Amino acid sequence: MMNKLLRTSAIALSMTALLGVTACKMHNTPIVGKAIEGMTGMPDETEARLSTSAQNAILAGKTKEALALYTKLYKENNTANVVLNYAQLLRKTGKTTEALTILKPFVINGDGSIKDDAKPVMINEYAAANIEIGHYHAAEMALQEVFKSTNANGFYADAYDLHGVALDAQGWHKEAEKDFKNALKIWKGDPTAVMNNLGLCLAAQGRFDESLTWLRQALVKAPHNTEIARNIDMVSKLRKEFVPTAPISITAPPAPQTKHKTHPARKPPHKKKLSKKS
Repeated sequence: MMNKLLRTSAIALSMTALLGVTACKMHNTPIVGKAIEGMTGMPDETEARLSTSAQNAILAGKTKEALALYTKLYKENNTANVVLNYAQLLRKTGKTTEALTILKPFVINGDGSIKDDAKPVMINEYAAANIEIGHYHAAEMALQEVFKSTNANGFYADAYDLHGVALDAQGWHKEAEKDFKNALKIWKGDPTAVMNNLGLCLAAQGRFDESLTWLRQALVKAPHNTEIARNIDMVSKLRKEFVPTAPISITAPPAPQTKHKTHPARKPPHKKKLSKKS
């Protein structure tokens, strides 16, 4: 029992050291552009034109260009959809504190509670930003409001994934595993980010084979994703370190010794003496 505890502790320490530093968890949701459909419309042609340019820049992978366009949009008219996209771009470019600053008026009351009319997509992005800077409890509390909402069906998958990331980072791996699996059940679109997160969560529990199965499935779906490939390599190394293997011997094993039953020696048959007739 003690050996099992020591081994579990060693796995936890290694996972903290390696997964915490080198493994890549993904929480890129909500997706910029798609998540804001159905929110507020563009008030004028200028903003519409800028927004289209920003969306095109995002799709082309030109994050800096998109950020510059949204910075201009935000200064001219900080509507909810502009704030959402701008906040996500700020977060993805390492300016998470700024992202939280512009999100708070749309999500948080003066006493720190979540606004009753806060849109689920905004709460999800607020949680993602908190996770980015290690404020896991704040992210958890915010996401609970999404789960409570009956009008947030389209955002439960993102919320489950983010909630799983927050729990996993605090060592609640079993609970996080449930969240990731719930997210995958209702996920729409590319699920590789969630599959990656689930794979790392399983690795943190020492379930390396299951972890590698999920990570490899994710890599099949996204063969050019270097982060998933790096995670597979890392988990494979951990598996080698912690999963015991049978020692290899080049000498033939000794032949089995079979025991034969011994039977008591039989007495020779009794011969009758024949009497001679006279």
